[in-house]
Amino acid sequence: MPATILWYDLETFGRDPEHDRIAQCAFIRTNEALEEVAPPLVLYCRLPLDYLPDPEACYIHGITPQEVERNGLCEYEFALRILREMSVPNTTVTGYNSIQFDDEFIRRLFYRNLLDPYTREYKNDNSRWDVINLLRAVHDLKYEGFVWPVNGDGNPSFKLEDLAKANGIAHENAHDALFDVRATIGLARKVRSTYPRLYQWYFQHRRREKLASLVNLSRRENMLVHTSQLYTRAGGCSTVITPLGLVEADRHALVAYDLRFSPVPFYGMSEDELRDLVFTERLEGGPAHPPVTMIRLNSCPYLAPLTVLNKQSAKRLGIDIEACRQHLSELDAVPGMRERLIAVYRSERKPLDELDPEYALYGGGFYPDEDKRILERFHEVLQHEGPHAAKNEFLRVQFRDPRIPTLMGRLLARNFPETLTAEQHLSWRKHTYGRVQLPLEKGATALADYARLEQQLGQMSVEDPRRPIAMALIEWKEKIEKFVRQQ
Repeated sequence: MPATILWYDLETFGRDPEHDRIAQCAFIRTNEALEEVAPPLVLYCRLPLDYLPDPEACYIHGITPQEVERNGLCEYEFALRILREMSVPNTTVTGYNSIQFDDEFIRRLFYRNLLDPYTREYKNDNSRWDVINLLRAVHDLKYEGFVWPVNGDGNPSFKLEDLAKANGIAHENAHDALFDVRATIGLARKVRSTYPRLYQWYFQHRRREKLASLVNLSRRENMLVHTSQLYTRAGGCSTVITPLGLVEADRHALVAYDLRFSPVPFYGMSEDELRDLVFTERLEGGPAHPPVTMIRLNSCPYLAPLTVLNKQSAKRLGIDIEACRQHLSELDAVPGMRERLIAVYRSERKPLDELDPEYALYGGGFYPDEDKRILERFHEVLQHEGPHAAKNEFLRVQFRDPRIPTLMGRLLARNFPETLTAEQHLSWRKHTYGRVQLPLEKGATALADYARLEQQLGQMSVEDPRRPIAMALIEWKEKIEKFVRQQ
């Protein structure tokens, strides 16, 4: 099958992929020459009753629970439709900041609905990509031919709407998923035509396997350019790093050292002291954080040879190459220094019984193969024989992974409430009330937040564009309260 790029964007009801829900998803499929090869697709997802949207998110995109209820699919059907698009063989799924944001929502959407969260990312020669670091690299390493907006902090702005507007890319309705996809493709086309070699380099190195020879951990003197939001400053978002090694428990996680900084101040520190500095907020006047970072090799990092950094770019970025070489020598002057820095990222998982199954995508590991086979059969029955048949056959199955029974019960309750008995309805109403009253996730929207929303509504003028959205959200809250009060 010919290779295609599936460009996509999400609008969500909040910013936390672990807790919040997707409102809208838009797709445009192109060939690798960025020519559209299929009609655009826009999907909406209905909300479950055990969830309250973040009002601020709704003010941004204007989508209400009532709109997705009218135009959307239930979450299970929504997940299947997305999975079908993303699983077309030889597809590269791409977006704008999609690796850090949209893809995390998609993984949890699939996981919540007992679908494999990862297979679509690599099976049948599929892959992922992300355009935001492409633009960061163009800014830092090329610069000419683009207009680069600056944010209020004096740093370059890589917001999609800012870049599109500054560079004459049509973007009539920011925060509508389909318009965001078209703006993303427009920026990608501009990069591809202006700097085709840089574009092709990053696209061809989107997979972990292609980065292996570049990273080359056997070369201790290796120096690479790394472009990332982590290094954002007035000059840009790139630095010179040296790869230290892989995290023992996660072979996708590469620990790297930022060679702009000398390692001498950290020579005498233990592994625990280094970890405390890395993962705690720096206090004014306190010791500097060790300049180490974890680069996920399966998340399309922008890495390139040091030769891409010419004198003009290095000056603009404030990078002294000779100082970087000196710092690399200092790093290797102390035996075991690299190993101590790698060990900073050694983590211990919480016991599975301490996690709500819904929030245990990364904490619980992969399902056993036996459970995977049973779940494949579950989806076949659910789609071809209906939810009642699936419930009757699988809800009492003894799975090896303890997360699955809870996730299956919630999947059925949210998407197919007609399958619940009176006792299960009561249990689901109690769960719903607990979720909206005292959410498990810190910062998740709760009923108390909607009490403040009602107060704010009283202060909004009739002309305030937020007013109809706030009214719709309060109606949604009242719908949930009516549901949990049912006898």
